[in-house]
Amino acid sequence: MSHILTDRHRLSRRHFLRGSGACLALPWLECMSRASGASTPSVQRFVCVANPFGMIQDAFFPTETGLNAALPESLQPLEAVRGKFTVFSHLDHGLNGGHSGTHAFLSGVRSSEAAGMPDGNITLDQYCAEQVAGASRFPVLNTSAGSNNGGGVELSWTRSGVMVPSIQKVSQVFQMLFVDDPAEKAAQRTARYQHQGSILDTIQEQARLMNSRLSHGDKEKLDQYFTSIREVEKTLQQEQAWVSRPRPKVEMKEPKNGTVTQQLPILFDLIALALQTDSTRVATIEIPGAFDTGAVGIEAKGYHAYSHHGKDPTLMAGMRKVERYQMTQLARFINKLSDLGLLDSTQVLFGSGMGDGSAHTNRNLPILVAGGGYRHQTHVRMPEEEGKKVPLSNLYLTMAQRFGREAERFGYSTGTMNGVI
Repeated sequence: MSHILTDRHRLSRRHFLRGSGACLALPWLECMSRASGASTPSVQRFVCVANPFGMIQDAFFPTETGLNAALPESLQPLEAVRGKFTVFSHLDHGLNGGHSGTHAFLSGVRSSEAAGMPDGNITLDQYCAEQVAGASRFPVLNTSAGSNNGGGVELSWTRSGVMVPSIQKVSQVFQMLFVDDPAEKAAQRTARYQHQGSILDTIQEQARLMNSRLSHGDKEKLDQYFTSIREVEKTLQQEQAWVSRPRPKVEMKEPKNGTVTQQLPILFDLIALALQTDSTRVATIEIPGAFDTGAVGIEAKGYHAYSHHGKDPTLMAGMRKVERYQMTQLARFINKLSDLGLLDSTQVLFGSGMGDGSAHTNRNLPILVAGGGYRHQTHVRMPEEEGKKVPLSNLYLTMAQRFGREAERFGYSTGTMNGVI
């Protein structure tokens, strides 16, 4: 029997589907936002995909601009999703240093400069996650398709300047998302949260007793310390609230771990499921340097070795195959989000902190944005001349604002790119 959704049949995440002895929590549906009132903002999501070695520029950047720009070799797998993505040329953070500058890709701020910045070197994923902390089981899900032994991305950094390690096994990602903890383990986690909370209470009380004996400068430091404690307390409370809630059940079976080319498509599928079930609204996927090049039809020299092609035609041809494989998986992910009805509310960022791996330059980074409800144009060429260049952080500020952050600055931004995209 079909039912018409009226004011008397409003849906929420508390609704379940029951049958055959199973009980499944509904994933997030757009009608849930509509049912709760016209003023309720739609759910926003953000996914970043990054590699450590950049892209061969003539195979990534179209020579033409606009919606109908011809796609170069590496981008050709995206032809099927034309109109749903935009490539930006001549965007970067103005950094140098090759590999030593790639860790600032998603923040625009070197870790050595973080202390002098209002938000440190917090990355865009963590910044967006702060906006929706507590709304889903995982404020942000940081993942990798494998080991970073061949050169790491160092993609995600917290406000306090700590690098967030990525989950490198698809089986672990699946278990976190869709396998409930045994009762005993859940009880242990609850007890641990309570214990940590009592320790924080004790620390705060001791700090207050010290307050009357401190100088003005020390009081400011102590206030910053209290702020950090409150952030930890908030995180503990948010995590504890999800301990007793069942994880969503999905038809996908627990995947087996494998090589990068075996895990990357699975990881894209898992992130799509995580968004669909509202298990997270922010995720990152690192494409590691330890790439099994043999699986894409080239010699097993290693991804890093091919990135140092030095304009050698054979090595460049191999590098293009590696890059085309990445774009094939990205296109499949974009198409999947579109089929699920999630693409317009999901900003997908692809890029790298390295512009050209062979030249070790951090300029003209390969930047692609898909989804998010933007007016996509296939290729936008930004100003190249010094003095007219637009910081990549301007794009990040634009994306953060669309996500819901009421911010006027991100990193070294000088404005937004509203009207460009």
